[in-house]
Amino acid sequence: MSEKRNNQRNKFSLFLLVTALAGTLFTGCDKPNINLNTNNFVSNNNTNIIYVDTFSTNLSTVLLDSFPTAGTGNILIGSYKDPYFGDITSRSFLQISKPSSVPQVSIFAVFDSISLIMRINKSYYGDTLIPQHIMVSQLDTNYQLPLPPLPRTFYNNTNFPYNPTPLGFTDVTIKPTALITSSIATKDSIQIRLPDSLGKSLLNLLYVKSEIVNNNTAFLNYFKGLCLYADNSSKGVIFGFKDSVYLRLVYHEPGASFRYVNVSFPINNATTAFNQITIDRTGTPLSVMAQFQQDRKNPNVPTEVPAGLTNHAAYVQSMSGLQAKVNFPSVFTLSQRSDFVGVLKAQLILKPEPGSYSPLLALPKQLIASQTDLNNGIGAPLTLSGQIQYGNLITDYITGQNTQYSYDVTNYIKELLTIPTNQYGLILNIPSPANYTTFNRAVLGDKTNKNFSSKLIIYYISLPR
Repeated sequence: MSEKRNNQRNKFSLFLLVTALAGTLFTGCDKPNINLNTNNFVSNNNTNIIYVDTFSTNLSTVLLDSFPTAGTGNILIGSYKDPYFGDITSRSFLQISKPSSVPQVSIFAVFDSISLIMRINKSYYGDTLIPQHIMVSQLDTNYQLPLPPLPRTFYNNTNFPYNPTPLGFTDVTIKPTALITSSIATKDSIQIRLPDSLGKSLLNLLYVKSEIVNNNTAFLNYFKGLCLYADNSSKGVIFGFKDSVYLRLVYHEPGASFRYVNVSFPINNATTAFNQITIDRTGTPLSVMAQFQQDRKNPNVPTEVPAGLTNHAAYVQSMSGLQAKVNFPSVFTLSQRSDFVGVLKAQLILKPEPGSYSPLLALPKQLIASQTDLNNGIGAPLTLSGQIQYGNLITDYITGQNTQYSYDVTNYIKELLTIPTNQYGLILNIPSPANYTTFNRAVLGDKTNKNFSSKLIIYYISLPR
């Protein structure tokens, strides 16, 4: 056997041995020496474990044109002016169905009230102390889910016309962190009074047992649908509500004592309820994305903007279509080093920018890192011991120095070392269901930030020549 083949065999055997012992051989030192005094591997030589953190980690932000927002179980209403992500507004569209049962209404029944009732789900984005002016308008037309071959859903940019004159409104200060959440009195719900004329018309339909209140198709044609939205002049907060929205009609029957009756008109087919999200990024680091989106050559490839053009950071916020991307263009050169034997461990560290998060604007608890390529599609997620990695978030609100997401990328880097190209990378996004039910977001510093930069750390086995 030639000397070259012997050396290759020795390197491979050495790599297997050191890998097996790696857990106890290095404990954070930069260059721990391993003396192998055995002729089965290498004689009269020291084998080192080398720590390297100088490989480029290029960050960018990827923008999706649209994403589904229907059937998420969440009604999102309000506006928030985010200095990093822009002026974001959410409106909700939904339909109301006929009552589950039609009561026996007498000719003496007296109408009392009709209201829209919504229950909070405790999610919010912004300052909850700012009062909100929430309105409800009736849609101008009935709507249905698209038919195949189109996807049976609605998107963040879907819109239906509605009457600009509200059916009703309310001014509220919601307390989503209240311990007791069981009634309107504890501010876990809001009630919007609707016109008496609407309630009296519905009561009359109940009295005559009209087909409108007995047949859901007829009812949807009669009472088209609703748009729920907040006053755009207030940019303080976006609140989340459960999709258990309903109309409550109250009337009473005269007698020796009044008998009050509540009739509920529940939400119709919650899978058709959706949130329309609009964003104005003017004046933010992300304002350049509009031009990139307009100039892109392939409309099927999501827009990508380098972090150097967005204030040296990458941005993640699924509810505004943003994902962060990271790639390692120079990591292949590691395999070309004359002393390189093999990778023992590789770790990706991503540092959120101080000031971009707080207890009120908390970082996403989880960020999935998935494989991608030049087309910015979502591939297989990174795993460790067969489990999906979610970033192992550590949060330091005092100095920010220790706040980070970390991923074991050992196997991923080993694969990259076999591919002499920089077209592959990792997409970072918020996992379901939080991706399209909350406005959680992160601003990740790129390699130019000395204290809060992304970093790829590699420990590799070195065999000096």
